Amino acid sequence: MTILDKLERKLGAYAIPSIAMYIVIGQVAIWLLAMSTLNPDKTSPLLELMVFDSRLVLQGEIWRVFAFPFFPPAVGSMLFLFFAWYIFYMVTNALEGQWGAFRLNVYLIVGAFLGMAVGFLMPGYPITNFIWGQTTFLAFAYLFPDFEFRLFFILPVKVRWLGWLSWGMLLIFFFSSGWQGKVFIAASVSNYFLFFGKDIMLTLKSKKRVAVIKAEKEKFEAEPFHICEQCGATDKSHPDRDFRYRNESCICEVCLSAENTSSEPESTS
Repeated sequence: MTILDKLERKLGAYAIPSIAMYIVIGQVAIWLLAMSTLNPDKTSPLLELMVFDSRLVLQGEIWRVFAFPFFPPAVGSMLFLFFAWYIFYMVTNALEGQWGAFRLNVYLIVGAFLGMAVGFLMPGYPITNFIWGQTTFLAFAYLFPDFEFRLFFILPVKVRWLGWLSWGMLLIFFFSSGWQGKVFIAASVSNYFLFFGKDIMLTLKSKKRVAVIKAEKEKFEAEPFHICEQCGATDKSHPDRDFRYRNESCICEVCLSAENTSSEPESTS
């Protein structure tokens, strides 16, 4: 029984079912309030109050901790915002169906906690839930790699490739960021590796073992089984020849025929 199983037995009753619905509703409500209170320069005082900043939290702005999951996605147009909410809701519900409410809650809480914990190591560095949301999609891509999305409602793309694309974007952000950004990104995806790291390592070891076995099989199949001790012909170089054994030595039919011919007594006239 794993630690997570033990925790679920003790704390499973406190899990929040359908948590994705509450997160999306909260983000929609915050977004509507933010849009209705924009400054003339299009900045939102409400969203500025929601960004996690450990320095401000330590000054008493505790609400920033609880506001972390409800910060709406910064995706630009209303259409992309709708799709961001829809995809988050869909993949998170799928994870809940696969894991159950408790494990999904733990996955989300651990991701949020690690992201904010890094914030306390870097006072003044603003922390958002952008990567936290991405880790739910990465978990979905790992568990359901053959699920298909239709890009632009036309082009079918398996989610495994979108998952690799997300990893590629995270790597670009990682290497193009300063040390604070690198630490934040590494911490924010740690929940993914805590949940899937063991399975990933087992899969890699299994693939390596299969590759070794395949290489050994190919090597064995490439090596000749029969080698004529007289002419060096093999069942690989001369597959049309028959090979015989005598006193544990191998001889091909050509050499055997030559021996028999030379050993026949010459006829006298």
